Amino acid sequence: MKILVLGGSQFFGKKLVKLLLENNDEVTLLNRGNHADGFGEKIKRIICDRTDKTALEEAIKHDYDLVFDLSCFDFEQAKHACEVFSGRVKKYLFTSSISAYIERNDHLSEEQFNPLDFELANKVSRKEHYGEAKRQAEISFIKFATFPVTSIRLPVIVDAEDYSLRLQRHVNSIKNGLPLYFDNLQGKISFISADDAAKTLFKLGVNDLSGTINAASAKPITLQRFIEIIEKITDSKFILAKQKLDNNVSPYNNTGDWCLNCSKLQSLGIKLEEIEDYLPGMVESIHGTG
Repeated sequence: MKILVLGGSQFFGKKLVKLLLENNDEVTLLNRGNHADGFGEKIKRIICDRTDKTALEEAIKHDYDLVFDLSCFDFEQAKHACEVFSGRVKKYLFTSSISAYIERNDHLSEEQFNPLDFELANKVSRKEHYGEAKRQAEISFIKFATFPVTSIRLPVIVDAEDYSLRLQRHVNSIKNGLPLYFDNLQGKISFISADDAAKTLFKLGVNDLSGTINAASAKPITLQRFIEIIEKITDSKFILAKQKLDNNVSPYNNTGDWCLNCSKLQSLGIKLEEIEDYLPGMVESIHGTG
């Protein structure tokens, strides 16, 4: 297939591109070119700032079987994509987020946020409110797309080489005795590995599903268990910060549960690795290089 990836030069995007190349797909990346992707002549590249609609229109000169959009974060970006790719793509996959859910609980299913029922107020940017911006992007695709769109709601994505350094921060803080603040260590959280995020996108790309779908490891874990795994591998003792400060709050902090129900994904036969199986290896890798 002829495939365009918006983003794709970092993190799970690179893993997705690798899967596409192994499948002998023709891959083009569109991004600002700020990061080397390492794929050499195996792929085509379009250097473009997608937030500039005119530049995006001028950059898209071909039709595509499939577009993976890993870099859309708000209403206007989604609207521009709908306009630019109208009549030029057969299917479109957009990476949304668990943050799109207005409420947080231990069983977030797709119908708990239906973009068709959401009333758009003021448009916001990802810097103003990440979750609201992702919600608005989903609304925009529903409103303006003339092609099938699948919005994939992902939880926290973990990997030993996560450029956001969120997992690394937990490992290094615990091994170095630096306190971290959590509101509720018994709260459960969903994760997905970067490998499985890429795998899910790849498999949904060849599936007829459109609309929204959650993708996460089937069994969430408590933050307490997350810490215990790090403690065991680093042979260190976690210190819970007594006071909440700007510089000591865990990036995974939440007052309660924050978990995705993935029965819809499982009904498609897509099974992902469990957190308890992949997290220790990631922690060991970070611990060994830290």
